[in-house]
Amino acid sequence: MVKPLLVSGIKSSLFLTIIISSLLSIIPFQNASATAAFSRQTGEPCAACHMQSYGPWLTQLGQKFKLDGYVAGNANILPDILNPLSAEVVASYTNTNVGVPGGTYYANENSQSGRNNNVINDWSAIYYTGRVASKIGSYLQLNIAPQTSHSLSLAMADIRYADHTKIAGSDVTYGITVNNAPTMSDFWMSTPAWMYPYTSSSATVKPAATPWLNALMAGANTAGATAYTMINNHIYLEAGGYTSQAQNMAKADGVWANGSLAASPQGGLIDGGAPYWRMFLQHTVGPHTMMVGTYGLAAKVIPQYQSGFGTNSYQEYNVDSNYSYMFNADHMLMASFRYTRDNMQMNSSVQQQLADNVNNNLDTVMLMGMWTYKQTYNMTLAWNKMSGTTDATLYNLASGQGQAVNAITGSANGSPNTNSFMLGGDYVPFGKGTSKLDPYLNLRFSLQYWAYTQFNGASSNYDGNGRNASANNTLYFSTNFMF
Repeated sequence: MVKPLLVSGIKSSLFLTIIISSLLSIIPFQNASATAAFSRQTGEPCAACHMQSYGPWLTQLGQKFKLDGYVAGNANILPDILNPLSAEVVASYTNTNVGVPGGTYYANENSQSGRNNNVINDWSAIYYTGRVASKIGSYLQLNIAPQTSHSLSLAMADIRYADHTKIAGSDVTYGITVNNAPTMSDFWMSTPAWMYPYTSSSATVKPAATPWLNALMAGANTAGATAYTMINNHIYLEAGGYTSQAQNMAKADGVWANGSLAASPQGGLIDGGAPYWRMFLQHTVGPHTMMVGTYGLAAKVIPQYQSGFGTNSYQEYNVDSNYSYMFNADHMLMASFRYTRDNMQMNSSVQQQLADNVNNNLDTVMLMGMWTYKQTYNMTLAWNKMSGTTDATLYNLASGQGQAVNAITGSANGSPNTNSFMLGGDYVPFGKGTSKLDPYLNLRFSLQYWAYTQFNGASSNYDGNGRNASANNTLYFSTNFMF
């Protein structure tokens, strides 16, 4: 990773950053799920707001709870000072088809990743979620990663004000959200903040390329604000802007160096403000619910945190759709689709010899089908395909023009093309309101298998060092414990 440099100013976004920093600092702090605090506040079991009884997939009641600013309910089973607090522990086991040298995934003063069969405490988290005032609520997640990055970071932050009115006979919900990642404000599974699988391995080989918004979510080094409205529970409109956090704010949040975007081929600091938009139409008829929408972000980016070379220009456009069918009280079927287009003008990266082409693009398609039984058992099948412009330097993880291809992580032919299938299963024993412990704890066991038919541009010998795409096939088992 290139050592981050202080980039002069955040230009027009400075005022926005100051506001966000102030808001975050006044919230009393006494990756994403139904918190036990929400259940205690509303008096409802997790299954009332979340399909699969753990989240983050929201029911219609859960969508309304989020749109209304997390303020509904007056149960508050614990004293007010304690009720908003929850904690989570996530631990996992990962097996990759062919192992890698020790320390490939993480290495710090305490430990390093093994060649294979890694058992990891992925993170632990402290949440402050729920009503702050009558029309203001929060979702704050402070992550502790004692093993992988040995860090403390503000992983998710969403503070929102919401209210209701009527316009020309239409019911209108409107609000403002201040948060630390594009799509954090959303509630559909086809956006990066909330899409399945909810937890993924940090100890397996990942493709060199990734859609830009996914990279932003992984880095958590952004801050922004948007305004939104829902009309007749049918039309949703949202617009706003984001910027990279100022250096001191990012350091305080634990996302300045470790966990930043500097290691990503598309990584870097947003220069100034980046406009974000989200809109969709949703409609429910009996047991059927359908959504069709779009979202995206456009920004100037200082690549690899290196000032003095101008900027890159990125635009990401998404078209997404979700369909669910409540067959009966026990069976729920869901299908999800997303198409992503990333346009990248990489003038600065070319100057720094971090890319070969001034113009690159990346196209990503995701299809997913899911069956849930009794809000307890879940089976998922997904297909992901990435294809884009060939750029040997960019997808060799910016090792520099003329450098040897990085073994395991690089692309020998410079192509980002990757094709994968994922089979997943989840078991959530609690959260249905059938146990006295439900307001206090929840648990999810997840099993995933990822199979690659193409990786970083080839099916065989993709890195020029003899590694095949199937070598990165991954078995991942995780446990999420919320209390």
